[in-house]
Amino acid sequence: MNVFRTLAITLLVTLAFTTVDAQQRRPEPVHYKKLQYPALRPLQIPEPLRFQLENGLIVYLLEDHSLPLIEGSVMVRTGSRFEPADKIGLANITGQVMRTGGTSSRTGEELDELLESAGASVETFIGVASGGARLSVLKEDIEMGLEVLADILQHPAFREEKIELAKVNARTAISRRNDQVGSIAFREYNRLVYGPTHPYARITEYATIENISRQDVIDFHATYYAPNNTMLALWGDFDANDMKKKVEAAFGGWKRKEITFPPVPQPRLADARSVHFIKKDDVNQSTIYMGHLGGMLNDPESAPLNIADQAFGGASASRLFKRIRTEQGLAYSVGSFWGESFDYPGLFFLSGSTKSETTVKMIRSLLRELEDVVTSGITEDELKYAKDSYLNSFVFRYDTKGKVINQLMTLEYFGYPKDFILKQQSEVQRATREDVKNAVKKRWKPDVLTILVVGKTSDFDEPLSAFGVPVKEIDISIPPPPEKIPDPTPETIARAKEILKKSQSALGGRKLLSVKDLRYSAKLTQVTPGGEFTLDGEIRILLPDKFIYDMKTPMGEMTMGFDGSVGWIKTPRGTHDMPSQAQQMYATQVASNLHVALQNFDQPEYAVHYIGDEQFNGMSVAVVVIRYVPLNHTFRYFIDTNTGLVVKKIAKTMTPSGLADVEEVYSDYRDVDGIQVPFKIVATSGKQKVSETLISSLKVNPGLSIDSFKRP
Repeated sequence: MNVFRTLAITLLVTLAFTTVDAQQRRPEPVHYKKLQYPALRPLQIPEPLRFQLENGLIVYLLEDHSLPLIEGSVMVRTGSRFEPADKIGLANITGQVMRTGGTSSRTGEELDELLESAGASVETFIGVASGGARLSVLKEDIEMGLEVLADILQHPAFREEKIELAKVNARTAISRRNDQVGSIAFREYNRLVYGPTHPYARITEYATIENISRQDVIDFHATYYAPNNTMLALWGDFDANDMKKKVEAAFGGWKRKEITFPPVPQPRLADARSVHFIKKDDVNQSTIYMGHLGGMLNDPESAPLNIADQAFGGASASRLFKRIRTEQGLAYSVGSFWGESFDYPGLFFLSGSTKSETTVKMIRSLLRELEDVVTSGITEDELKYAKDSYLNSFVFRYDTKGKVINQLMTLEYFGYPKDFILKQQSEVQRATREDVKNAVKKRWKPDVLTILVVGKTSDFDEPLSAFGVPVKEIDISIPPPPEKIPDPTPETIARAKEILKKSQSALGGRKLLSVKDLRYSAKLTQVTPGGEFTLDGEIRILLPDKFIYDMKTPMGEMTMGFDGSVGWIKTPRGTHDMPSQAQQMYATQVASNLHVALQNFDQPEYAVHYIGDEQFNGMSVAVVVIRYVPLNHTFRYFIDTNTGLVVKKIAKTMTPSGLADVEEVYSDYRDVDGIQVPFKIVATSGKQKVSETLISSLKVNPGLSIDSFKRP
């Protein structure tokens, strides 16, 4: 027998017996629920050196000799929540251009070259609740890195071209903000819960970016950037006592200042359930968010609520994942999130996506699961799983020196004790199932949920009205960039008043000035995405700011009124307040009404200036910009240079597609008691017809009573 063959056979036999023996001695598998784990080791948090310079700068230092590298971070008490409402985006642009715009001694490009040659980086930014900076440098270049960081924080140049580049980036982001369904859903849910004008929910628009000037950026930085409003953390390969001297040398000359912070309103929990949708016909899935305000990190219920969230929907083994995804097959991803912030409430929500045909079914399932956990709490198994998962995550908060020092600095920034995380860990460990149940029952409110759906409504299994509350559609169209209008000069203001005086004479002169009230009947044809519909109505106007509009509709007679400050709507179902946005819209329409504006253009409430002549329908027209100061509402009149008649008006108005520039063309002027009145008005937006108004009769000074404009 071949010796190699014999060896091979022997080897195979030996392996076979070895395998059989191993199989006979293999232990029985243990179910994962019976696995035993050692207790978590106590967190060992290194203690950084903390000190404060005479100018108020707070400094944290923590040595780490694992690499010849030094890193740093900065926190400044500022944020986008402090920027003016008409300049949203100011904080973000300031944070960017502090670095890209360079300093008074170096351009941004020179800083790039200096830092890149040393393999270093310095970046700046401003978020919602703080401003900041990051530094990374080799240990031998730390003095250069600190000098550059200090120079950027204290002496940013805010060069105009870099501000404009930041604005270009902001405009690009605005144009792309509706590209992703998930981003749309979260953004609009955030706006619904906080309120669209709240500092934690406002979004940049072309107009707010256009409002930002270089001086605004300079002023925003100057207001908040001071050493007594700043914290600096450094960690890496250094001697702490030596680094302290370097920090004093770089930042000791920074002058402190007094800082006043504008108040930020705290958001309020909703008091009723609401349902909203965003129409998106190019998708075959619905994205769903539902919830309400969340909590703060120092809430008494924080620990049990985080446990509840982990068990309910915070992980792949959570209740929502198992029941809605695995058992019912309604969603690929589904979950919940109990959001907490340091000094304002976060967001609480359940979210997920499902095919369009199971939209309402999934919402019902989510509601049922939420109501069940509020009523019954979580199980012992869920409690153990959630606590283990949550506690295991604590170690990752302090697994590097950078995380340690930044966590401690952030706690001090928001006024939390430095042992807060350890106390939070202890509270999670001690929490019982009863603690969780009580916290959930107190803080999770199924009856005040804000429900938002983004999807193709025509494919839904049931209408969203099935949930018993009015369904509100959200308009996500992006307002177009404002048209740039030249600034007024004494000459253009005088010219505008001259033109408007001629127009005032053309429309009736003294007769026009004597008009106190108007009553006219008209037929209004409105164009909507669903087609055209026509309404017969009567409009009563009491100059300068009151109106009532009675109309006959397919749903019965309706009345809208505005008494100069409050609007109301009366329908067959009763009378209720006009939405605030609609009130402002009607107030601006009254202020820009042809006869109201031409009566009052020389009053302090109106600011006017002339911007030039142009051609319209074969005639030469003078273009006059008019701003109604109390509402900051701007509109343009196009006035025939021969007759003095106003032939067109352009103003920003709400349309079925959202807020947009609407062009109204006036024609068929007729004399009524010595007053010239256009009996035909056609409105268009983006070259698409919006409405047409045909006046059938008009009375001047019919003697309307002021009491008739009061809310019924």
